[in-house]
Amino acid sequence: MPIHQYEGWSYERLRQQRNRAHFLLEDPYRYVTVLLISKPGRPEELKCIDSPCYHAAGPLGEGDIVEIEDLLCLRCPWHRYLVNIENGEEILLKVDPASEQGAGMAGRHAALPTYPMHFADPSAEGVTVVHGEKVQRVHRAWLEETTGILSIEVAEEAVMRQHPVKSDKPAGNVKNGGICMQIFDIKSRGLDKL
Repeated sequence: MPIHQYEGWSYERLRQQRNRAHFLLEDPYRYVTVLLISKPGRPEELKCIDSPCYHAAGPLGEGDIVEIEDLLCLRCPWHRYLVNIENGEEILLKVDPASEQGAGMAGRHAALPTYPMHFADPSAEGVTVVHGEKVQRVHRAWLEETTGILSIEVAEEAVMRQHPVKSDKPAGNVKNGGICMQIFDIKSRGLDKL
């Protein structure tokens, strides 16, 4: 499996960058996001996922990290789709229309398809967490703190072709993939606050 290595990295640098970094891998070309995950009582760990969202190539890698029933998910800022960081599964919140949470949503959208754009509270009564299909490709990432080398391992291109996921196309597209990097740059310069 191809391993891409980047020098000059540390856990502190990742913390200073909002616990994430975006990369354009070469051979195969692919946009990925490395996330530094910190949970109380656990050692910090790195996760790596395709940067553009499988749904509409939105900047998933810049989305909020949310925890739902002990699952760490990225929430796409464009349409609020949830993707499990561990395995790339889409996480759906099924709302019972008879519940208080569902009644508020169903009244507005009874005739329209319900997309994750209207976020349901996963802890509310009548909301069930459903594991969908694997839609986002995840990769292995690790950091050698002594050398400052961040490594990202991706599957062989032939393996990815044999087992495609929906994020493969936007992650390999220069037009779509660079959005996360651009948004990250805007935020790091404070231009999002103007």
